[in-house]
Amino acid sequence: MAYAVGRAVGTAVARNRLRRRLRAIVSERAERLPAGAYLVRAGPEAAGLGSADLRTALVRALERAVTAETPAPTGPAPDRTLVAPGPARSRS
Repeated sequence: MAYAVGRAVGTAVARNRLRRRLRAIVSERAERLPAGAYLVRAGPEAAGLGSADLRTALVRALERAVTAETPAPTGPAPDRTLVAPGPARSRS
């Protein structure tokens, strides 16, 4: 499990606090996750979410990643990228 919390989130203290909060939520659900490589990316809005809202967003992202189509089990562990709330991006 890897966490990507960019500078846009805030100071180092804010980024580390958010990373710890994300780790705590993931640790509660770790037993239910299939083996694989996971990347949790958090945008600036994630730091302002309350505990319940952050948990809800992350749990939904984990569920989407787990139910996504996975490669054959004989290959390497699948890479999964999870996105916590962040800024809306325009697709140009």
